[in-house]
Amino acid sequence: MPYRLRLLLRTLCLAGAALAPVAALAADAVVAPPPGAGKPGEQAAVVAPQSSTGVAAIVNEFVISNYDVDQRTALFVATSGVRLTAENLPQLRAQVLRSLEDETIEMQEAGKHKVTATNAEIDKALRNIAEDNKLTPDQLLNTITQAGVAVTTFVKQVSAAITWQKLVAVRYSPDLQITDQQLDEAMNRLKQGADKPQFLLSEIYIAVDRPEEETTIRASAERIAQQIMQGAPFPTVAGQFSQSPSAAGGGDIGWVIQGQLAEELDRALLPLQPGQIAGPIRAEGGYYVLLLRDRREPAGTKASEAPTPAADPNAPLPLDRFLIPLPPNPDAMLKDRAMTLAANVKNQVRSCAQLPTIANQLQGTVYQRLGIMNPNDLNPELREALAKTGPGEAVNPFLSPAGAELIMRCDVARTTLGAVELPSRDELRQQLAAQQMSLYAKSYLRDLRRNAVVYGAAGK
Repeated sequence: MPYRLRLLLRTLCLAGAALAPVAALAADAVVAPPPGAGKPGEQAAVVAPQSSTGVAAIVNEFVISNYDVDQRTALFVATSGVRLTAENLPQLRAQVLRSLEDETIEMQEAGKHKVTATNAEIDKALRNIAEDNKLTPDQLLNTITQAGVAVTTFVKQVSAAITWQKLVAVRYSPDLQITDQQLDEAMNRLKQGADKPQFLLSEIYIAVDRPEEETTIRASAERIAQQIMQGAPFPTVAGQFSQSPSAAGGGDIGWVIQGQLAEELDRALLPLQPGQIAGPIRAEGGYYVLLLRDRREPAGTKASEAPTPAADPNAPLPLDRFLIPLPPNPDAMLKDRAMTLAANVKNQVRSCAQLPTIANQLQGTVYQRLGIMNPNDLNPELREALAKTGPGEAVNPFLSPAGAELIMRCDVARTTLGAVELPSRDELRQQLAAQQMSLYAKSYLRDLRRNAVVYGAAGK
């Protein structure tokens, strides 16, 4: 069965595009800076300086410039929500440089085989990304340029991703044969494992090509896991840094049954609940960071049928506060802008974990963790508004003497676990083909990198 080419980075701009209207409103809104805001050295002043010069790395005599690294770093920051500081900038640039080195190696190999991405394929990919973010292609590109990123930088990354996927497919599709016997054996294994849990997973894979790279790669994987825990969207980080073909779908590897993955990964998955990540985990070939998106319990296990208990209006709640400060006696236009900005934040935020990132992006706004609050200690209006919300939801923005405020519940909705389901033969055939192609692609890139001559911060 031919391998299905999946366009990379369909979710790349998810965070950036979602927050772009917020950033645009913030540019027009005049907010009073909170005490201590804008401390010197706290925020890196420049993400992608247009005048950056010099060589960052040389890959088989091809030069990757500091400008290339700065631009790709700016693209990642804009689309991930990662807070850029003077302290983490060198680490992030090192991650980006490693990604650019791999991309350069891949494109050099594609050139040897005369494989390229067509304009039609690139245009289709851009339309898909825009549609996923409810934007037009022009609005998407405008969002990118507002972040200080050249359109050519974004298009080049999309083109490179398509080209590499095409090359892997051209190179290995003739060898990709899933026989009926393989299907029968795989289906029998699944049936025998029906008494085990299933996991809906996304992955980030960073290869260790040489033993001397072990410490460096582990540190990079740890930074990636930390960025995700601080609010960076997993699909965006996977699309940028993962070296597995699953990066084409934001790291999605679908449903797997316990025992299908390496033992080290299996052990890390068992205690996880949906929404949690594990890693970095050292397994064959390199380091993994895993996101458990959902899980199913063994066949015969009664799925959780108990609904979330009715909310007790007097039960304590974990709350966070997002504030857009206003000066004393603000005029109507200023209040309207602040309330519009607060409403935009409410529409985009999905969890309390995102609020610090948004506050860091919008200078002058304030994030505050209120902790566990007793509703009886709140004013009646806020108490009534919270009673109408569910776990992880925010109340409608309101004006207070301090400014425009947003209060968000930080409790998590109870997860209902479904029972194990077996795939159809066609679904299983596609899964086996994707797994086999993933192994081919990882091996292909590993061999290319081992044979490459790389000089630079992330190379030799």
